[in-house]
Amino acid sequence: MARDIKQIQQTILSAKAQAVELSPLEVLIDQEQTLADVSSTSKVAIWRLWVWVIAFAQFVQEQYWDTFKKEMEKRIAESRIHTPKWYREKALNFMFGVPLVPETDYYDLTGLSNAQISGARIVANAASIRVVQNGYGTLRLKVVRLVDGEYSPLTPEQVTALDVYFNQNIADAGTLVKITTGEADLLKIRLNIHYDALVLNADGSRSDGTDQTPVINQIKQYLKSIDFENGKLVLQHLEDRLKEVPGVKIADVIAAYSKYGIYDYLTTDVQNVGIIQQIRIADAGYMKLDENELLINYIPYSE
Repeated sequence: MARDIKQIQQTILSAKAQAVELSPLEVLIDQEQTLADVSSTSKVAIWRLWVWVIAFAQFVQEQYWDTFKKEMEKRIAESRIHTPKWYREKALNFMFGVPLVPETDYYDLTGLSNAQISGARIVANAASIRVVQNGYGTLRLKVVRLVDGEYSPLTPEQVTALDVYFNQNIADAGTLVKITTGEADLLKIRLNIHYDALVLNADGSRSDGTDQTPVINQIKQYLKSIDFENGKLVLQHLEDRLKEVPGVKIADVIAAYSKYGIYDYLTTDVQNVGIIQQIRIADAGYMKLDENELLINYIPYSE
């Protein structure tokens, strides 16, 4: 890692102090008579200025080496055997409506504006998972886009283009990439909230009128904070986040359920569907609160 200029100067100064050959100075020629005494302790002595110049030059050189090292590490990483992480990165770099350079896995961006490039990169998040289907290994790639700032499924046309991008152009021979996109898994939850009556009302709103649904808003924020790439909903973590809401003394999850696709909350024989014991990974990669199935009991807290 590149040193800062002070560190480099200190190294030079320490070396100068220890260099005994610099003590008995040779006789100066006429042109050198104008130089300040190199033993001067003045901060503006010529020799000190030269130390700073050399230190700065060395600092710039080390910065270049750091940049060079990062570039080499990036190239090495990009040339590695294609891992699930590599497929995820490729999904995020996918550009809808832009052709690849023939026989390559990259685009020619010549003539495209930053706005056009940004607009073509439709995949907002992705997660790659190894799965076994019918005895064969498959790489499942879960993808979403952003619509009005919220995760949403890709359109059928976008899914088709992404499938061609992977399975006909860049995926390793023998690797089948299954593209999936869908609506968020839904969370049905029942809570007991013990609240401070000086801060919250009986309906959960703030007494000062600044927020009508602080508990519900906190649940939504927690769900948004869960990492898309195989992030986990943890009920204990949700309770901890709810206790951060001003006025909430105790947050107790009584029951929680999730569902996706055609399944129901009470399904118990399908992975990631039904009753949540403590941890749940969303099948779609993200989860939303089902406010139609939300039940919160607000209980005044007493010491």
